[in-house]
Amino acid sequence: MPSPHAKRSVVTILSVLLAVLSVLGLAAPAVATGAPLGSPVPDWERIAACESNGRWHINSGNGYHGGLQIDPATWRAYGGGQYAPRADLASRDEQISVARRIVRDRGMSAWPNCSYTTGTRAVPQQAPPAAHSYVVRPGDCLSAIAERTGTPGGAKALYHLNKHRLPDGADRIYPGQRLRLRA
Repeated sequence: MPSPHAKRSVVTILSVLLAVLSVLGLAAPAVATGAPLGSPVPDWERIAACESNGRWHINSGNGYHGGLQIDPATWRAYGGGQYAPRADLASRDEQISVARRIVRDRGMSAWPNCSYTTGTRAVPQQAPPAAHSYVVRPGDCLSAIAERTGTPGGAKALYHLNKHRLPDGADRIYPGQRLRLRA
């Protein structure tokens, strides 16, 4: 019987492979577009001009970095760590690549004022039908997943629904794991 660590290794390798293929543009075209269907294509130059006066390598000490003013936790959660420790240390194109992932997940809500003033508003999207499962991504935790997916009962309910899949406890989830969201 394979060890739980061997299974995690395969899942980790597959999730990393998918992430790499997505970055290279070799995954499904929908993954590579970087924006939800029907949403406007952001003008990153105009947003950077609004956020940072177009200075892509700015670190003003306010907790946000780079031309698009991305905070470190968001930078890491959306794969920026593969480029640089912080957004201001990454190239313009790398910052835009991470920003596209943010838009794919959250829309333009990360830049509410600048997206509005540049004409790329954070347009409310119609909620998709409630999903019944979720694949864990790097940087996820149960409370964030529960909030993002609107899981009734929050993180506690999410843990109880998936107790059999989480033998190491609620704080041990791994990229690639599939979690049940609804009873």
